[in-house]
Amino acid sequence: MKNIHKIFIICFIIISACKNNSKDQKNIIQDNSNKSGSVIIDGSTLNYSIKGKGSPFLLIGSDPEYFSKDFLDNFRLYSIEMRFNAKEYNPIDLANYDIDSLFKDIDTIRAVLGLEKFIIGGHSILGAVAHKYAKKHPEYVSHVVMMATPRTWGTSEYKDSVNVYWENAPEKRKLLYNEKQKQLEKEKSDTLNRRKAFIKSLVASGPKRWYDENLDATQFFERVNYNLDFLYHLFGKVMPKYDLCLPEEKLDIPVFAAVGKSDYIAPPTLWNLNCKESTLLTISLFEKSGHTPQYEQSALFNERLVDWIQEN
Repeated sequence: MKNIHKIFIICFIIISACKNNSKDQKNIIQDNSNKSGSVIIDGSTLNYSIKGKGSPFLLIGSDPEYFSKDFLDNFRLYSIEMRFNAKEYNPIDLANYDIDSLFKDIDTIRAVLGLEKFIIGGHSILGAVAHKYAKKHPEYVSHVVMMATPRTWGTSEYKDSVNVYWENAPEKRKLLYNEKQKQLEKEKSDTLNRRKAFIKSLVASGPKRWYDENLDATQFFERVNYNLDFLYHLFGKVMPKYDLCLPEEKLDIPVFAAVGKSDYIAPPTLWNLNCKESTLLTISLFEKSGHTPQYEQSALFNERLVDWIQEN
C-alpha cells in the first residue's frame, strides 16, 4: 500500500523533457534559430523551448505538447525543464533541497530567458508550485494558471474528497480501473526497470485521469524523462502538504484554475470550498475532461483562458 501511495503522488504529474543541446558553454547553451536552449545548474542540464506568439507564458516542468496551435497563436510559451524531468540530471543531496531551492531553479532560468513580467502556469501539483512562486515573486507574475491542480494536498480533506468522488464514479469506470490494476500486478517483474514499471503504473491509472477511460496513454508517458528519486522527494518532502485557500496563500494576482469533471486524481469538488481570501480566483469546470483539460478540451480551454486574460 505504501508503494501504491507513492505511485499516486507521482501520478499527479504529466511531464516531459525538451530536446537536449550540446554543452559548449559552462552555464548557458542557446539555439536562437530553434528557440531552444539549456541552463546548467549543479551539473544538471535543464532544457527549455520557446514557441508561439502573444503574452509570455512560463510553463514549469510540464509537457508543452499538450497545448494546441490555437494556444500558441495567443501565447508565447516558455516551457522549462526542472530537475525531476531533466534528461541530463546530476543527483544531489536531496536533504538540502527544499521549496526555496525549487524557486531558485525556476528563477535562474527565468533570468536567462529575460522574462520580467509573465503568466506562470503549472499542471497538477505544479500549479500549486506556480501559485507559490507567484507569492514569493509577485513582481514578475501577472497571472497564475493552474491546470488540474488540487486546491489542497496531503491533508485529510484531500484524501476524503478523492475517496468520496471515486466512490461515486460510474461503475463501468471503476470496473475498468480494477481490471487494469489486476493486469498491472500480472505484468510486474523483478527484471522490469524502475522507469518501465513506473510508466505501466501511470497507464494503468487511466480510468482515474482521463475523460475517455479507455485511452491508452503509453505514448504520452514514454516520451518523458523520470528522475524518480527526485520526484518522490519533491512531492513527499518539498510539497508534502498545502491548502491554497489559507489566508497566508492569498495572492493579489488573478488566478485561473481549470478543473476536469472526470478527474479522480484531483477532483473538482476540492474547489467547492469558496476561497474567501482569494477574490481574484476564477474556477473553470471542463465537463469532458479529466486530469488534463488543456489537452482533452484544448479549444475550449484556449477560448476560456484568452477571455479570462482579457477580462483580468
